[in-house]
Amino acid sequence: MILLTAKASGEDKIEGLLTGADDYLTKPFDPRELQIRVRNLIKIRRHMQEKFRAEMLLKPADISVPSVHETFLKRLMEIVEIHLESEDFSVEQFAAEAGMSRGQLHRKVKAITNQSPSEFVRTFRLHRAAELIKQNAGNLAEIAYQVGFNSQAYFTRSFQEQFGCSPREFRKQLPPEPEG
Repeated sequence: MILLTAKASGEDKIEGLLTGADDYLTKPFDPRELQIRVRNLIKIRRHMQEKFRAEMLLKPADISVPSVHETFLKRLMEIVEIHLESEDFSVEQFAAEAGMSRGQLHRKVKAITNQSPSEFVRTFRLHRAAELIKQNAGNLAEIAYQVGFNSQAYFTRSFQEQFGCSPREFRKQLPPEPEG
């Protein structure tokens, strides 16, 4: 969101940026400057989305996004982590705990990750399931329940969509545990 306004004081600019605006442009403005700012913001968002998707949740510390977004994503991951086992965790509850409306949460998560909040939660859960499978932390049904899936079929279908193989195939692809 770019604020285009006649309010040009430093205080107004700070207030606008604190409300969540990505940029602040005062009138009168050069249309070319607005186009360049929009183009740059879109480029940054696409880069963040690609980077976030590539490194999704397995290594949160390695994600290099601007600190405001990094802090926001870490907070969202903490919220999902708290409710990881709860199959009833809703987007409304997610938004409330993030301190924003459902619409605000959707817009912000979509802008940063190119996912809806429910996709974000599902992706987080599936990556956590993959970690648990790698650690041999239980049978597949137990792991599905540990990450908030109450339907084994839905878990398997979602896992297949995310990783291109079923949880069972994923486990088979892992190197055998060392004897000892």
